[in-house]
Amino acid sequence: MKQKILLCMLGIVSLMHSPLFAQETITLDLNAPVDPAELVLDPEKGYWTDAFGNAPLVFEHFTFAHSGGMYGTSGYWSDFIVGSNGDAGDYGSANAASDEWLSNQWGNMAGGGIRTGDDGSVLKDVDGKVLTEKGIRYLLANSSNGDPAVTFDGEYEAVGVYLNSHPWPYYSNLYGDAFSRILDQEGDYYKVTISGVNADDEKTGEVEHFFAEYSDGALHQSADWEWVDLSSLGKVSGLKFTLSSTDVGEWGMNTAAYFCLDRLQVRTVDTDGIPALPTVTAQVYPNPVADQLTVTGSAIRQVTVFDFLGRPVYQLQADGQSRLTIPASQWSKGAYIVRIADADGVVSRKIVKK
Repeated sequence: MKQKILLCMLGIVSLMHSPLFAQETITLDLNAPVDPAELVLDPEKGYWTDAFGNAPLVFEHFTFAHSGGMYGTSGYWSDFIVGSNGDAGDYGSANAASDEWLSNQWGNMAGGGIRTGDDGSVLKDVDGKVLTEKGIRYLLANSSNGDPAVTFDGEYEAVGVYLNSHPWPYYSNLYGDAFSRILDQEGDYYKVTISGVNADDEKTGEVEHFFAEYSDGALHQSADWEWVDLSSLGKVSGLKFTLSSTDVGEWGMNTAAYFCLDRLQVRTVDTDGIPALPTVTAQVYPNPVADQLTVTGSAIRQVTVFDFLGRPVYQLQADGQSRLTIPASQWSKGAYIVRIADADGVVSRKIVKK
């Protein structure tokens, strides 16, 4: 009897360490939007062409707040939009030749979006600096109408996110501009506070990240993408981002309320050791692919293939098939995202063309 009990316990332990019980880490994929189904970026300025619309940005598992509109002939927006130009120029500080921030507000200080390997890992140089590239997508945040927020399609464990300074506050903190002063006093700062919220909109905790901090006689700012650990927030259903600065006037914060975000990560919640089984069954193979890609799923409605820069290279409308074949011989070598919409939902799979 003791031997049978021991064997049973060993079997349970083995099962709990199998992939069935493994928690899944989910990473925001800006190349696989759900609503709108396709994100069109301005070819010259590199920003979402519907930035002045008034609908949220929905990706698999993540919904980012977004609002906008027109005031006369000028557009305005708040919360989150997508950009890709990586412009790190100074267009409006006291050190700049002209004040053109509003028409050049789509960049980031790192010079581009985050480069990743074929396995999705973030690429870094020998010094640990995140590698970037113009044309790769990232999120721009503007908190002029409140605290930008992202909500999830369920409860997850917070993992972390990459943040980057936006050129407008970065240069204005150094040189001042028409609205804000130089941050040159001991204790000056410009920061974001990230709050976790549960399903009842109750705060689970908060994490601070300083974009600028004046200490020991110098202003410290980073122009690189920086990883912010959010694991202390615990189990959350969303995040809120609150910007603050020591440069405050009669109408609130003077510092331009912008920052950049990418690669948000959460982890599926382990409920009493038995997480819910995934319901999305869509798969693609072979991977790597040479000539022909097979897509399987439950009543497939649409398949879209995006290249590494988020440009659609293939799209197929389906009428409920469970298996499709896609020609891939003409694609260039490299990484691609295959987005599959079927009866179970929308899922994205990363493949490599060899």
